[in-house]
Amino acid sequence: MRKWKLSIGILAAAIALSPGSVSAAADSHILLNYKETLLGSSQVVTGGTTLVPLQQLAQTMGYALSWNQSTKSAKLVRPGREVTVTAGVINSTIDGKASALTKAPRILKGKIYVPLVSAVSAMGGKTVYDKSSNSLNIVDELRYSVASAQGRFYWVSQKNGDVFYSASSAGKPVLIGELPFGDLPYTHALEIKNVGKGYDLLLLTDNHYAMFNDFSNGYQALIQGGKIVKQMEYHYSGASYIKAPLLKTTQLYMTDGKSIQYINSDGSLGKLFDLKTITGTEGNFSVEYASEDIILVRLMTNTRLYAIHTASGLGSNLSEKLISSEDRKEWDRADGTDSFYLTKMLVLKKREGNVMTFTYATLPDGKVKTVTYNVTSP
Repeated sequence: MRKWKLSIGILAAAIALSPGSVSAAADSHILLNYKETLLGSSQVVTGGTTLVPLQQLAQTMGYALSWNQSTKSAKLVRPGREVTVTAGVINSTIDGKASALTKAPRILKGKIYVPLVSAVSAMGGKTVYDKSSNSLNIVDELRYSVASAQGRFYWVSQKNGDVFYSASSAGKPVLIGELPFGDLPYTHALEIKNVGKGYDLLLLTDNHYAMFNDFSNGYQALIQGGKIVKQMEYHYSGASYIKAPLLKTTQLYMTDGKSIQYINSDGSLGKLFDLKTITGTEGNFSVEYASEDIILVRLMTNTRLYAIHTASGLGSNLSEKLISSEDRKEWDRADGTDSFYLTKMLVLKKREGNVMTFTYATLPDGKVKTVTYNVTSP
């Protein structure tokens, strides 16, 4: 029985470059469903045929790739399709049936390269060349995204939300559930975070700009052993403005904009925080900071920032607590959906121990003020 291994790094280290000259990378763009990809910068042309790295093409089209070093063969897997190609061999297999590529795959720069057009066809897509823009578009109607953690693989169809799982890169994907959407108009990024003890957190997110507004959409699923434990989703929109960078945190959570579900270090579900109950305010909230002891959430309809102390579950209106009463006279009249005010609102700049440092700007002169909050004081 053939032994399949995931590591393409092993391939790069173990295979010598094959002879034969190739031209420098072409300057044409390679798109996927009319969106730019990184394939254009890594393509090479030989004998009039465009070659691309198979690993990069596989990721672009939502395939898991495993490598068999002894046979120099790559196996590509996604829901409903399995493709095998071999370096130096023009024939490939599609679901076990033979199919010829236009040229044999080659080892270049320590990676396996394949002829772009015929490889895309073998993988279930088609290509369209636009001479006016010198671009080649890969049309892949199934639109799968793939990501992995700890050798476990997940696929999400961005047409219908189906979620597939496999315990290895070469295993057959099994349908384990679905995310609640139809055909997504935007390509959502897929990320898998290993939580611990066999738990993975699946994150499908999209952030885009349209009509002077920023839109943020996300779907989350906590999965253990190929079974979905919990799902949540959020959808935000608001005036577009230059946002202050958020502080990084290692705390994992799920949110739907109205509640926050913490995830424990062993992968199990932690505390659930109902934001309306804690803040006394109804509406959608975005999470700006999350740690073991405190959460910062902002009400989307205005600029108010709230702190939630996780141990007690108590909340505090930081906009009211930290902005001086004199300055707040203007802030209380401010339109929280206006980008002019959004760039001046109370934001977290740093945390040192239990002290959190914030800044805000006064209205209308824009004078920046610095204030602090002690995490131990709910």
